[in-house]
Amino acid sequence: MKYSIRHETRCHYDSPASYSIRKLRITPREEGGVKISRWEVNTPARSSRSVDAWGNTTHLLSLTAPHENVRIVVTGEVEIPDQGQALIGTDCDGLTLPIYLASTSLTQPDAALSALARTHLGRAPQHIADVLALLEALRAHLRPTPSGGEPLRGAAESFTRQAATLPDQVHVLLTACRAVGLPARFVSGYQLGERVREHAWAGIWLEAAGGWVSFDARRGELASGHQIRLAVGRDYLDACPMRSMHQGGGQEEVRVTVRMM
Repeated sequence: MKYSIRHETRCHYDSPASYSIRKLRITPREEGGVKISRWEVNTPARSSRSVDAWGNTTHLLSLTAPHENVRIVVTGEVEIPDQGQALIGTDCDGLTLPIYLASTSLTQPDAALSALARTHLGRAPQHIADVLALLEALRAHLRPTPSGGEPLRGAAESFTRQAATLPDQVHVLLTACRAVGLPARFVSGYQLGERVREHAWAGIWLEAAGGWVSFDARRGELASGHQIRLAVGRDYLDACPMRSMHQGGGQEEVRVTVRMM
């Protein structure tokens, strides 16, 4: 099935920023049968394209003249296989799986979360049903909170607070899996349906299932298969659609709209 997508990001500063830099990860990954028919990234100044350590296509945008607004518009067509099941793939991004076992500042385990992980995933080999049981326990423990404007707290603090934004729900699941030796990666992308929207989920490496299996941490279920991956990494900071820094400008407000054309 082919999807035509328009992804617009608008950034506004309280006062003129003298300099800003953005790393964009808004180009779909061609894997699992996904094919890009057309994809255009339009930025207010020329951006440099490259591929990062995780295999993500990135665009680096630097603005050196004073500015209060930045508008980035992405349009394109992507074809995905007709499937109604979890995304499963065997790619390892050119990296060894142990890299996806490493903790980051956002995926540091604590004793309580590690104990819960061992309860559900302590015996090998681990299966999809084991991860789903863990997800059910996590959903009972964590209250979902809106992501807009909320800081990233990481897995340990979110688990202790018993509340988490979408990125931190994914961090909690990644941390639990890594605590018992399961490679796990953060995935950002599009959720497809009657409309398209930004989403994030977890990829867990399960040998018994044949490779990477995608789990929706917010819904507590297997990913439906109706997603498009934009980026993967160890945590949100590796895989988010945009990271930015600026000098001057005061507070930055970011608004994102994604729609089908």
